[in-house]
Amino acid sequence: MLSINNLSISFNETKILDDINFEVNQGEIVTLLGSSGCGKTTILRAIAGLQKEHEGNICIGDTCVSSKEIFEKNREVGYIFQDYALFPHLDVEENIAFALDNLSKKDKLKRVDDLLTQFDITSHRKKQIHQLSGGQQQRVAIARAMANKPKILLLDEPFANLDSQLRYKTKMWLRSIIKKYNLSAVLVTHDKKEALSISDKIGIIHNKKLLQFDKTEVIYKKPVNYYIANFLSEINILPNSLIKKLNINKKEDEIAIIEITKCLISNKKDLMQVEILDKSFCGEYYEVLIKEKDIEESELIMLKSTLENINLEDDIYLNIEVKDIDIILK
Repeated sequence: MLSINNLSISFNETKILDDINFEVNQGEIVTLLGSSGCGKTTILRAIAGLQKEHEGNICIGDTCVSSKEIFEKNREVGYIFQDYALFPHLDVEENIAFALDNLSKKDKLKRVDDLLTQFDITSHRKKQIHQLSGGQQQRVAIARAMANKPKILLLDEPFANLDSQLRYKTKMWLRSIIKKYNLSAVLVTHDKKEALSISDKIGIIHNKKLLQFDKTEVIYKKPVNYYIANFLSEINILPNSLIKKLNINKKEDEIAIIEITKCLISNKKDLMQVEILDKSFCGEYYEVLIKEKDIEESELIMLKSTLENINLEDDIYLNIEVKDIDIILK
């Protein structure tokens, strides 16, 4: 449904994105994930036709809609902005109807009624935007974006203005809407949990490049390098002393990593005796910082532990399973 080929974008002499390539199939939710300022929103703007100057091609279906030679305005794309971009001087139904100038008055009213019902905001139709909650404003923004029945939905940090409980409910609702209408969606966020829970595929952007693009489970379980592994989950780089004790082989440009949830401590004697440098209470668990005992320059290891059944006055050991260790590029 959407194909991005060799997309590069520069502002004046500064290159923002370099040779970005990915595809979005029909009915698929793709999330572009990366730190603030990495160019995620710029990609959305290019797909929507708001960023005209770029190298490479953007194709929707079998049609190239944007390149150095081609620029098509009508792209069958719905765009949901981070701040929703609703018109404060218009009420709810007027905001939705604004996207329907190509319809007759009768057809416009029917389409607006359908959207108000579909997104459960009929009772708010005559309200001004400032009278709505954040979640209600988002529903109006999505209804407006879908008014012209787009093939592709573009979402820029769509949950950023919602509290955590409403964010979860809205995220699941939005995913069901996208799947119900078999839309293709490209979502931008810097929240890894958000990306993992809603996406079919994820692309990680860093230093102008798309470092990895794959199915959500694949990119989480098999990151191609340390940046991606550390971005998507909390990990430790294992010290060389422990790697040697475990007889793990790795190349000079590789490191051994393990999720912090797979690092355990106990009083049971194991490969490495450790000492606790710091611990912070986090409700269900403690965040614990440890290092190898009696080795001043040893690498620090973070883990989560309830500290139950552990005698902190006795010897403490790090317990890990070799099967939980991954070898990846630095």
